[in-house]
Amino acid sequence: MPQMASRLRVFFTVLQVVAILLTILRLGYRVRTHRFWVEDMWAVAALVCGVASLITGWTYSYTDGQSSIISFWVYSFAFPSAIWAVRQSILFSVARIFWSARSLRLTAIVIALVFLVLYGALVTQKAWQYGHDLDWYNHPDNNGKVHVYSSHPMVIFELITDCLSDAILVSLSLGLLWGVKLPAKERIMILAALSASIIVTIVSIFLAICQIMHFRSILRIATDCEV
Repeated sequence: MPQMASRLRVFFTVLQVVAILLTILRLGYRVRTHRFWVEDMWAVAALVCGVASLITGWTYSYTDGQSSIISFWVYSFAFPSAIWAVRQSILFSVARIFWSARSLRLTAIVIALVFLVLYGALVTQKAWQYGHDLDWYNHPDNNGKVHVYSSHPMVIFELITDCLSDAILVSLSLGLLWGVKLPAKERIMILAALSASIIVTIVSIFLAICQIMHFRSILRIATDCEV
């Protein structure tokens, strides 16, 4: 099982590296063609957080002491930040199609604000749980690693916010596909956004189960998969 977990982690790490490289190429293309927009700003944020979570995920595994603690803190916030930045990027990718329509534009802005509120509530809870009692610093495991699991209410809240935000993106995408006649290229983009949201929801449910059951060896793989 540990060997299989290691192979899966390497596999998802390779996928993350490929995704990072493709994102850099996409952003470079957008800049060169003078088409850099709000969705790309969020993509930059997701890129930075994704790189941070990738690096600290591995440094946490191969360091101990203070370095391990720092890696745990950075990873714990870089990971959800990357996911929420991707959601914002998907939202504005879809919103760009109907940006000229005032009512739909306002809807997209409201959704973006809702996402920011949900993200803020999530990281605030996480910061409080990890920071209000630092006794876990003094209880490393047999490998010298410190770790603190999210409480069950926090896991449930995170799962609810994930499912709610992805349901909003799915509903918005389906509404455009069914209610608006769009060119094939834009329909493909919306379908891609729809598929990404559904996949993230499925992985979020799996991640929540891993956290509640304290499946630590699988937990890191689940987070790598979601990123």
